Amino acid sequence: MSVADLILGFVLVFISFFVLLYSRKFPHFVVRGVRLPGPSFFPRILAVLLLIFAAYIFVEQFLLRKRRVSQEKHRTEAKSLLNLLWISFMVLFAFPLANLIGTFIALTGMSFLLMVVLRSKWYEALILSFSVALVVYLIFGVIFKIPLPEGIIFTKLR
Repeated sequence: MSVADLILGFVLVFISFFVLLYSRKFPHFVVRGVRLPGPSFFPRILAVLLLIFAAYIFVEQFLLRKRRVSQEKHRTEAKSLLNLLWISFMVLFAFPLANLIGTFIALTGMSFLLMVVLRSKWYEALILSFSVALVVYLIFGVIFKIPLPEGIIFTKLR
């Protein structure tokens, strides 16, 4: 375990608490007086899974560390730590950016930037980013008819 693993654990805890707090604002789903799982169900399950993974990271770091036979020295490279922070930054600002400029453009731009920072070729990053955003839009927007954020900018242009 390294410093990067601890930072990942703290980031997972932060993201899961953010998702749990944000999902409390989602409307309740009530049918004939019976409260059913609504829009907050899936994000809450993901947040709980993130908390479980973070707990595993912390248990591995602090409790099971003494049981290891080999005491290898793992050097934390600044590059891998910077990549971890960059990915965490992108995940944290995904929702606000999607609300501002729209889901399709935000997803395309953020995944393109992330792939370029992680040393992908720019044309491959552009094609894959556009493809992923298009698939997400088709699955959620067209097939499931879930309204994705269009963004404040494009809403005012209508």
